[in-house]
Amino acid sequence: MNRSKIEWTDYTWNPITGCTRGCGYCYARRMAYRLRGRAGYPQDDPFAPCFHPDRILEPTTVKKSSKIFTCSMGEIFDPQASDIWLSLVLNVIFYCPQHTFQILTKQPNNIPNWEEAEAHWPSNVWLGVSVDGLTCGQEQIDSLFESSFPHLKFVSFEPLLGPIKDLDLGGLEWVIIGAQTGTGAKQPKREWVEPIVKEAIDNNIPLFVKNNLQWAQWPKIWGFPRPQEFPEEG
Repeated sequence: MNRSKIEWTDYTWNPITGCTRGCGYCYARRMAYRLRGRAGYPQDDPFAPCFHPDRILEPTTVKKSSKIFTCSMGEIFDPQASDIWLSLVLNVIFYCPQHTFQILTKQPNNIPNWEEAEAHWPSNVWLGVSVDGLTCGQEQIDSLFESSFPHLKFVSFEPLLGPIKDLDLGGLEWVIIGAQTGTGAKQPKREWVEPIVKEAIDNNIPLFVKNNLQWAQWPKIWGFPRPQEFPEEG
């Protein structure tokens, strides 16, 4: 488990890595290919879904209450990710109530719709969808709401690569906006960002705008400081 430079979390924890979705801009895929044959990434297919048993207990070593971005290098709901892997991850989360575990998915259709969902999902999980406006949009947000997940739901518009059609954020409990990173990265256009900011404000949703949104001089352009808010915990 590693200390994170991501502004909205404290640690990244990767007991599951890899994804079959195939987003061309994916930073995790690029990193896995740089590490192929090392650090647990297979030589032949470094971004194939993979479970790392040596990492599963890492959160138990952190005693101070922390935010932990879970499976930042993979997709926990990938069709090739075993249900047993998910169960093992959730068992550790249950065992660590002092932490908040932040999970992002681009495959919300695969979120398990368990009966008695409250018993299956630890209350210290925040579950979000990653939406880029290019390969995924409002449909993925709707899928999150249609799931049986019973706790805090959020959306991360990072990287934001296009406009979100038919945007509706009502009912969400947190919104993140960020830019693409890496070689050839492009900043999102203002007209893509403005509707998200307005929706968040109109619905009283805590809004976290990452520092990598470089053109957004918040006090000058928006009339208020760059928001970097968190939802209430508890």
